[in-house]
Amino acid sequence: MELKKNSSLYRKLKARLKELITQGNYHKQLSDENFDKYVRAMADFDNYRKRVAKEYLEKEAEANRNLIAKLLPVLDNLDRAIEVSRNGAESDEALKSFHQGVQLIDQQIHNILENEGLKPFSSKGEEFDPARHDAVLSVETNEHEPNKVLDEVEKGFVFKGKVLRHARVTVSKRPGGEPEEPNQEYPEGSDESQEVDDNQETSE
Repeated sequence: MELKKNSSLYRKLKARLKELITQGNYHKQLSDENFDKYVRAMADFDNYRKRVAKEYLEKEAEANRNLIAKLLPVLDNLDRAIEVSRNGAESDEALKSFHQGVQLIDQQIHNILENEGLKPFSSKGEEFDPARHDAVLSVETNEHEPNKVLDEVEKGFVFKGKVLRHARVTVSKRPGGEPEEPNQEYPEGSDESQEVDDNQETSE
């Protein structure tokens, strides 16, 4: 009788143990799935945070770029005011003070904008580059090679490495001819090469 009771108790305990093991495996699987979902959610949130931060910086940079572009004509006018007042400043004390004050303001504005990433670039003497220059006048000359920038009519600027405003320049060209296309080469024997040769012979 006692043995039968023990055998029955053993079977109940074994069944209960099996049930607990099954429940434990289920909860472990559920825990692993939830942890995996948590890791994925955190990764998605981190990607979202980085994307939003990048978009914010891009929009901020674009807003700064647009604002600085609108300020460039103001800088041009300040430079013109400095040049106009320079001659009279030597003989007129009041004009000299005005000239120095405008110079100081101009320098402060330039320093602020340069710290934000704005920089002028020099064009005089360089090869004409349509990505950086706008030609406002072509000058016939034998003293310079064709497509050389002779003078700047208006300064060019870059903002954080990208051209913000093209420099307006005068460009050299051969007497009696059109300015050459920059970095353009014609194969020997082609129609374009023959046309250039014909133009040279005509000008001679």
